Amino acid sequence: MENTLTPVYMPFTYLSESTARLLNALVGPVVVYQPMQTNIPENLGALASQGRVEIRTPITRDEDRLCAALAEFTEWARMNPGKTTPGAGFLSQRQGETPFFGETAVNRIRSDINRYRQSGRLADHQTEKADAEFSARLFLALAQENDLATDRLDDDLDRFKVLEHALLDTLKDADEAGFNRQVLGSEIWRDDPGARLSGQRIRAWAALAAADTSPPDVWVTTSRAVIDTLLETHGDALHLERLADIRLSIPPAGKAPLLRRVLTDLASRGFVPPADLSTIVSPAAEASSEPAATVTLICGTNQTPASVIRRMAPAAVDLSGKKDIPNPVHHSLIVLVES
Repeated sequence: MENTLTPVYMPFTYLSESTARLLNALVGPVVVYQPMQTNIPENLGALASQGRVEIRTPITRDEDRLCAALAEFTEWARMNPGKTTPGAGFLSQRQGETPFFGETAVNRIRSDINRYRQSGRLADHQTEKADAEFSARLFLALAQENDLATDRLDDDLDRFKVLEHALLDTLKDADEAGFNRQVLGSEIWRDDPGARLSGQRIRAWAALAAADTSPPDVWVTTSRAVIDTLLETHGDALHLERLADIRLSIPPAGKAPLLRRVLTDLASRGFVPPADLSTIVSPAAEASSEPAATVTLICGTNQTPASVIRRMAPAAVDLSGKKDIPNPVHHSLIVLVES
């Protein structure tokens, strides 16, 4: 089974190159769902061509309508700029460039869905399932625009840090004048992209996962807010529990994914004992210069991935005809990776 264990990135439809490298080192190439076939980010396509991610678009109908709704929403958002993007106050010139997410944005999505239904543009798809899928895909397409903007902003912040350190290096005599080098050299705080509308991100992503004919076996996220929402919303129903928290050294490129064997073993067992990852993998060295990540392992005991998707997906998504595919995976594993 080791060769067939497939991880999926959730509940996002975009990840940066650095995140892809990190997840590849820990779990291998990850599946990344896309809400549209015609709007795949260039960076994501490059990662797919390198074999670092696998792009899947489980739902492809109504692409033209979805593109039209996305264009209309984007134009509306540019006419109504906000400051909800992390760091927007730091680089003010970026304000209003993309449809940053907030409660107003979600209300606008709902209005667009209702308008499309009422105008007859969805005349061939009047069922609640079609509306739910269309709404989920529009939400994810807009969230992806927001995540792309945040990634570009993070790149700008990284470049700023490089320039800042270069400036500090030129001020060799500043310390003697009482200049506080540490204040300028402090880290810039970065927001958790899953912290906004976590529940809606999860439900929208689950609508795509529910349509996948070959659903992945293990879920990976980089958002603690997403994990907190899952535990709060579905923890009891899905018997979700934390199995382990550990800080791991990141293996160099070319090595086997560090956690693949561990996850394969846990997912296929008839029962899940308390997992002590420290006995299976190498913990991170004390040296702060060594690449490392903190991994939190969550398990839905005796809950197959298909059953978890049913619980997470919007109620309007019809899963009555979807059967569990025979699979040696007995438990649902969710891996939180924080670098």
